Formats: sequence, structure tokens, C-alpha cells
Amino acid sequence: MQMIDLIAGLAWDPEIRGFLAVLTGVVVLMGSVWLLLATNSGTRLGTLIAGAGFFGWMAIMGSVWWIYGIGYAGDRPVFQELEIVEENQETGGHLDFAENDVAETLASGELPTAQEVLLAKAAELSETNAEYVELIDGELSVNVQAMSESSDQDIIDFGVAWLDFGVLTEDLLTGDQTDGLDAAEVELLLAAENEKNSETSLSELAAVAPHIVPADLEELGEWRLLSTAEMGEAQASAIAFLLESGEYSFDAQTEFKILNGYASGGKEGLPEDPNRWDRVWTQIRSALTIKHPTGYAIIQVQAVTEESIDNLPGTAPKRPVADPDEPVISVVMIRDLGNLRQLPALVTIGSLLIFLAFCYMLHERDKVEMARRAEFAVAG
Repeated sequence: MQMIDLIAGLAWDPEIRGFLAVLTGVVVLMGSVWLLLATNSGTRLGTLIAGAGFFGWMAIMGSVWWIYGIGYAGDRPVFQELEIVEENQETGGHLDFAENDVAETLASGELPTAQEVLLAKAAELSETNAEYVELIDGELSVNVQAMSESSDQDIIDFGVAWLDFGVLTEDLLTGDQTDGLDAAEVELLLAAENEKNSETSLSELAAVAPHIVPADLEELGEWRLLSTAEMGEAQASAIAFLLESGEYSFDAQTEFKILNGYASGGKEGLPEDPNRWDRVWTQIRSALTIKHPTGYAIIQVQAVTEESIDNLPGTAPKRPVADPDEPVISVVMIRDLGNLRQLPALVTIGSLLIFLAFCYMLHERDKVEMARRAEFAVAG
């Protein structure tokens, strides 16, 4: 009965079963090689040869783990929370209360809105490319159709961004949007679309048309703007920190809107419009930078209005609208690089040293053996 209980326990617990499977594999595979060498070369010599082979193989495998950061690896890089800063509603400064010195250089409260950036770009195009943008009676007329046929990628990007985030007119609405609507309903639709576009963040604009957002804005200080496509891991970490902080009444991500993301420090990346040599040099420069510069990230959020999250069952989810009466909340994070390659590096170096020790012992044994054979030859 006790034997049955033991077998049932082994079958039920996957950790014990996995340990036994690995132990059996080591004994059968590696043990059989050692047994073959020991029976043909003697126990001592067979053990030295088997040990040298095993640790040589471990050094090669460890080097692969070390290069690619796989296998027996350490902790991967993650973002760690430094502080969560609430907007100073008296001055409008988003990071007035930040303790981090680098965070204080970001004047995000003074940054232009995405629509203001688009309007400034449209005014610039009206002077240089009048075939696409005209200033008529003080109002901008944007020819999106002509922009889509342009050979200049910046012009095409602007046309796409204007449709998504610009000041729309009735001629820019599609037939699917206006089908079956009277003039009053079209006006309401147009007002709703423009109100939605006015809520666009710079990070959303940068994801659609990165060349439109100026990279040298003074308000950014030591920071660079992240598009929504670049915010991935930082955004996920910031949401987790915010929900787990206990300082706010947020129960779910739907109760706040992600505004903008910023990054500072870290290794220098690719320049704009990189060519092949830029990519090669970036890889070389990154490999030669032994000490990693400290990297920071800031993700800003704002509570949304109750109407924007009050969805009726079976209807499409509404676009979250930030509540202007609520403060902007900034999650300041630092990049913890972890020790992803440290463990495989130790395995590689340790295995290589043990391999060299076995090789040295084999070499010394061969020297003794050759000396004895020489003495035997002279005596014979």
C-alpha cells in the first residue's frame, strides 16, 4: 500500500517527475559515455576525458546563452517605479513636485497640443506648398486627396494625420459617415469629430506622422517624446504601478487615459532616416559602450469623464475623453537593466576554467607517460 501511495505521489507532482526525468537522462546519457571511457581507458583517465568533454561543451553552450540572453539567464530589463507625481493645479506644472532632478527638466504642461502642431505645419505648407494647403479668408483649406498622390512621404503623412487629428470640414467626411444624415446631423457629426480630434495627444500624432512633431521642442528639456507605438513596455509598467499604488481610486485602466510618454538617457539610438551604415555603426557603438547610461521614462495619464466610459451593452466602446478638471498624473520610472547575461557569463567562464584545468591534468599525465616510455626504451 505504501508503494502505491509513493507511485501516485510521483505521478501527481510534476516537479518530482521532472527532476527524476532529468536525473535519469544524465545517468543514462552522460553516465553511459563515462562508463564506456572508463572501461576502455581506466577509471581515472576516462573521468578526465569525460570531464573535459562535458565542461568544454558547457563552455560552448554557455557562450550561446551569453550572446543571445537565453537558456540559464538572469532577470530581464524592467522599469522600476521612482515616484508618481500629481499635477500642480495652481501653476499647471505637471512635474513641479517631482523629486527626480531629470524629471524636473520636462515642462510637459507647456507643450503644444497635437492639433496646434498640425495647424502650425499646415500654415507652413500654405506658404511653401500652396497646391496642398491654401489660406482662404483666414481659414485653412487642406487638399487631402492631392496629398495622398504626392511623392513626398512627409506630405502623405501630413494628409493622413490631418484626417485623423486635424480640423475637419464637411468635404473631408466620407460618404459612409454622412449617408442618411440631414444637414443638422452632419453639423453635429462634424462637431463631434473635431472635438474628438482636439483631444489627440502628441504621442498619438507621433505614431501616425513622426516627422510632423518637432524633436527640438524646448519644453522637452532632456527628454524625447515617445509615440504610442514606442510606449509599449513603459506604458504597461506605468499602468501596473498606478493601479497597485493605492493612492488613487482607479479600479481599471478604462478609468484613465494615457496622454504622452517620454524617455531620457539610455544608449544612443538610430538617427532619423537611418541608412545601412548608420545601423552598423549603432550596433558597434552600442557594443563598445561598456557602462549603460541610466534610462528614465515618464508616462502621463488623466482621469476620464464618466460619460466616456459609460458604454451600453452591445455597443462599440466610446473613445476615452480626459476630464480637464482632473489633474495630470505622471509616473516616473527608471530602467533596471537586470542581469540577463550575468548568469550565462559565469557559467561560460567557470566551465571554460574547469575545461582548461582538465586539459592541463591530461597534458601533465601525457608528459609523465611519455617520460616513462622514454625511460623504458632506454632501459630496454
